[in-house]
Amino acid sequence: MASVGPFTATSLMAAASSVLEAAGYKRISQSRSGSWPGSEARLYEDAYSVVAIVVYETWADLSSSWLEAQATLVEVISTHFTRGEAKAWEGYLVLLTPSVIPSDSRLDAIAIQRNTTHVRKLLATGDELRALGDIARTLLPLLPLEGDQALVEPRSALELLPDLLTRRGVPRDIVDVAIEAFLDQQPVIERIHARAEESGT
Repeated sequence: MASVGPFTATSLMAAASSVLEAAGYKRISQSRSGSWPGSEARLYEDAYSVVAIVVYETWADLSSSWLEAQATLVEVISTHFTRGEAKAWEGYLVLLTPSVIPSDSRLDAIAIQRNTTHVRKLLATGDELRALGDIARTLLPLLPLEGDQALVEPRSALELLPDLLTRRGVPRDIVDVAIEAFLDQQPVIERIHARAEESGT
C-alpha cells in the first residue's frame, strides 16, 4: 500500500477548495460540472479561469486516470463556456493525491506538469503536501497577488542596501554616511573618515 502524507483525500479536497474560495473562486454547480469517473472532483471559476480540482487516493490512480479528468474538463469548458469568454481558454486541472509518489515515477509527474495540451496542469503529491501552506503554494498560479503587491513599485538596490549591510555587521551610521556620500556624488571613504573624526572614533 502507498504511504500517505498528513492529508486524506477528503481533507485534501476540503483544504484546496478552501484556498480557492478564499481567493474569490466560486464553485460551479453540479449540473454544469460534468461527471468525473472514479475520482473526487470539484469545479471552480472566477472572472478569468475555470479550475478543476481532482483528488485521487493514490499516485497509481492519478497517473492512470488524469487523462480522463482532462477530457472531462475540456468537455465541460466547451459545453458551458462560449469561445468568446476569456475563461474558455484558461482551464486549469489541479491533480492532487495524499499518497507519496514512488521515486521511479518522478519523471512521469514532471511530464504531466509540463503537458500543456488542452489545459494547464498543477500537480502535488503527499511528499509535498504537509501543511495548508503547501496547498496554497501548489495553487499559487491561480491566486491573486496579496494586498497591494501588484501596485507597489519594486524597491531599488539602494533602498535594500542598509538592511543588507547592517545584517553583515556594518554599523548603521557608517552605512548612512556612505549612502549620503554616494547620493551627493562625493568620495565615500573620505566622508566616512570625516564622520569618524567628528565623532572622535
